[in-house]
Amino acid sequence: MRKVNGYDFEIYLIPFPKKLEVKDGTFLLSSNRWVFSESVDIGTSLVNFLEKEGISYRFGRYKSPNLYYGDIFIGVNPYVVPHKEGYKLFMDDYITILGHDERGLFYGVQTLKQLIRQFGKKIPKLFIEDYPDFPNRGIMIDISRDRVPKLDTLKYIIDKLSELKINQVQLYMEHTFAYKEHEEVWKDYSPLTHEEIIELDKYCKQRYVELVPNQNTFGHMSKWLVHEKYKHLAESPEGYETPWGGRYEYPFSLSPAVPESEKFVEEILDELLPLFSSEQVNVGCDETFDLGVGKSKELCEKYGKGKVYFDFLMKIYNIAKKHKKSVMFWGDIIENHPEFIKYLPKDMIPMIWGYEADHPYEEKCGLYADSGLSFYVCPGTSTWNTFVGRADNAVVNIKNAIFNGKKYGAIGVLTTDWGDNGHVQHLPFSWIGFSYSAEMSWNVSEVNIDKFLKALDINIFEVNPDEYPIAELIYKLGIVHNKLFYTPNGTPFFYAFLYPERNGNYKLELEKIKEVENDVLSLRKEIQKFRSDEDSKLSFVVDQILNNIDFALLGLKVMKFLSIYKDIQAVPENEWMEFEDEFNKVIESYRRIWLVQNRPGGLEQSIYKLSRILRVRRGDLRGLIF
Repeated sequence: MRKVNGYDFEIYLIPFPKKLEVKDGTFLLSSNRWVFSESVDIGTSLVNFLEKEGISYRFGRYKSPNLYYGDIFIGVNPYVVPHKEGYKLFMDDYITILGHDERGLFYGVQTLKQLIRQFGKKIPKLFIEDYPDFPNRGIMIDISRDRVPKLDTLKYIIDKLSELKINQVQLYMEHTFAYKEHEEVWKDYSPLTHEEIIELDKYCKQRYVELVPNQNTFGHMSKWLVHEKYKHLAESPEGYETPWGGRYEYPFSLSPAVPESEKFVEEILDELLPLFSSEQVNVGCDETFDLGVGKSKELCEKYGKGKVYFDFLMKIYNIAKKHKKSVMFWGDIIENHPEFIKYLPKDMIPMIWGYEADHPYEEKCGLYADSGLSFYVCPGTSTWNTFVGRADNAVVNIKNAIFNGKKYGAIGVLTTDWGDNGHVQHLPFSWIGFSYSAEMSWNVSEVNIDKFLKALDINIFEVNPDEYPIAELIYKLGIVHNKLFYTPNGTPFFYAFLYPERNGNYKLELEKIKEVENDVLSLRKEIQKFRSDEDSKLSFVVDQILNNIDFALLGLKVMKFLSIYKDIQAVPENEWMEFEDEFNKVIESYRRIWLVQNRPGGLEQSIYKLSRILRVRRGDLRGLIF
């Protein structure tokens, strides 16, 4: 804590710099001064940002100008900034930002933007020296579980992530790209088009973000394989018994035993990959649960499941290598057959993923480090299957992944934001995970969570945290689940809402459920106060949070029903009708909010999943549509 003009203050930046020295006095951004830079794009972007903040600066393209009070000079100088992507920011009577390279210069400007957002025109004089700990700092967004963001929404997310110094984004795809000859697969989902990928790729490059294609090519192919045209490619066309119990009623994985599977992968990658300027691709290949129980059973019995998986993975690798230099793949299956890791091509990049706080990242990182392969660590935002997130789990999971990734030499971090079971969570709940990952992958150190949440309010939600502690309240919502019993990969009230017939799996302590319900209602009341007709942007954030809170309250009500009546079908009709009325209001709000930022395709599929409880009430216990 330092004093400026007699006032105590903290500096809130994401990520927080490695070195920050606050000096006496303040710098005043005054209109009619100059931004000097050889980089026209970065210089003019700063001028435009200042204009939006009500500060009028002019741009001049000079390499070594004479600076006067209030001027800003930004330039590349690797001789005085030795670290790749690093920068130095000097704020005295004028501002100087020097970057090791253009990317470092860009990041220095992003830090200046955050300072202006916090302090306005009068900024403490200071010195910052900074550079990243991981060369690759990525975020993965699931666009295949119903919710496909509009292009403007993706651009907004890219803008914010680039300010947080994230330099890689992957959009997880199964069926949500408009492949020319496969309209029946994507026609109901408002997919990304060829032109949109090219436009978004260019937009990312302008912000020093690498848009890496991410197309699953082995498991998670149900959206394709349910159609008659592709069903012959399926390992188990009629579904399979899952390892965790119960039956998955649809085809899931491509079968290595079907020769046309390889040709299919080649066809889709040949069309998709040339649209991306990135020299990398993520081909997925995770969770092939049905491998060996269908058409490849004989092969697996003869050669072993690990060998059959590895051989098909290599076929996919060879297809992808026609287009890209490096091939990423999820490492979960090969980790079950570690004897094959040594045979992986040395330019393959395993992606180590695991989303619980105690995931064995140290063990997994050590496994790949011993092989000499380059690898990423891939934690998650812990938002899916929750309604309101598991913020505490996200923080510990990300920290666990990144600390061990740093210890064992991982080359990157890719924090994932999945959309299982309808992608019900709205965007505000993802920003804690996105931003915490950005914080730690840039500067691997302990993070003060209270200070971090205030920085999130200032730089993501763009509000004063003392007046509108949005991030703090989202975090509090994300820890209410701790008063209930533990459920992996989600919250108890989410699972009870979707699968009420599994009441034998739930520890239904009525007093605990009521306590959590009161906590959520109290937080709802606090957040409701922030809604303002004068600030539509803030009000929309509030509406999104309130809608997810209302879903959580419905889930808690289901838990109360199960605690009292043991079965949804035993709930008295008058109580059930009241529940249905509340449900319909929440769904109506969900539909309205969805359409503001996301495409219409997938909305009805999401609502169908969320409406399962109504079907269970009528006695229909079938599972969800994938």
